[in-house]
Amino acid sequence: MIDPPIPLRFDGIARYAREHGWHMTLANRLVRLPSGWNGDGALVTLRGDEPTTQVVKGLVAQGIPVVDLTCYMPEVAVARVIPDYRSAGRIAAEHFAEIGLRRVAWFSTIWTHVHGLFFQGLRERWPDATRIVLADSVPDENLDDINLFTDVIGSRLAALPKPVGILTYNDEEASRILSLCLETGLKVPDDVAILGIGNDTFLCENQPVPLSSVIDDLDRNGYEAAALLDRLMDGIPRKGGCEIGEPVLVPCRGLAARRSTDALAVDSPVLRQVLRHMREHIAHTPSAVQLAETAGVSRATLDRLFADVLGRSMHDELLRLRLAKARDMLANEPASVGQIAAACGFCNAGHFVSVFRKAHGTTPAKWRQNAAAATTSIPRHEAR
Repeated sequence: MIDPPIPLRFDGIARYAREHGWHMTLANRLVRLPSGWNGDGALVTLRGDEPTTQVVKGLVAQGIPVVDLTCYMPEVAVARVIPDYRSAGRIAAEHFAEIGLRRVAWFSTIWTHVHGLFFQGLRERWPDATRIVLADSVPDENLDDINLFTDVIGSRLAALPKPVGILTYNDEEASRILSLCLETGLKVPDDVAILGIGNDTFLCENQPVPLSSVIDDLDRNGYEAAALLDRLMDGIPRKGGCEIGEPVLVPCRGLAARRSTDALAVDSPVLRQVLRHMREHIAHTPSAVQLAETAGVSRATLDRLFADVLGRSMHDELLRLRLAKARDMLANEPASVGQIAAACGFCNAGHFVSVFRKAHGTTPAKWRQNAAAATTSIPRHEAR
């Protein structure tokens, strides 16, 4: 029997079931056992629902194996196969460090054991990470109040030293933070770099600023949970000698970097202004002298800032930005190589191909093919 573990996990469970000839029954919200059910085991997603918890405890009391695919209720003694929540936090932390951030924060609407595990992973690298939880300041019945969200979280965002990186519980919450930043005049990613979890490509790629996201592996989560349940139903104890104990952890698959974190975090307001201007005018970037005038400094001062803070010249940084935009367009837009070359500020398609090949060891067309193949293997996010 399966208490619905949500669609992506279904894919992994279904694959295992097909391979091993299972017969399954689906119980939507497991408030009672299906009439006449005489199954051998159950896969569940325990989330604090009292009737479901009581049913699961009843199954355990009868000696029927149960595997939980989440960790919202660690106090319930069942076997578990769960995403490695801490590793997601660690992946996010390293990404923030790579782009030069010195301050990071966590945002989520509510707070549970699972949220805490994500935050623990983040704090392994950033022990002073700020925790922002809407439910700490807003009653449960008002958590979906847009005005309260804007007032409460908007003031918290405004008070954070900039630049800052924010990790959110999922991509939906990342999109809420993005909308709030744009509404209140905060630049993304210059002031606030936003990173979600789950890599819902539909949601991440259809934002004013496409969202970076940690890629979890819920398909494998479902498959491994089904495999463990199969062993338990056959009377084979899980590794470690018993079915109860530390959960089996399914690692995340990495990180999909998009424009919401595509900025080097620098403390210099002058350099942030110039970098933002370069990105916003990537197709027709002003000259170095014009950029310096826009920022109100001399060309020599601006050159020194690039060398001292970024460790590279203005020209090299502009090339990095152009190639980053080109990769984003190749992965997400049907534009031709010539159109991408023009949009990214290269003088012609031939020059673009030459520069791209030198930087990435392949042509733009081949890179696009490889990116498309990789994307089709990445599952969409769902609520954990």
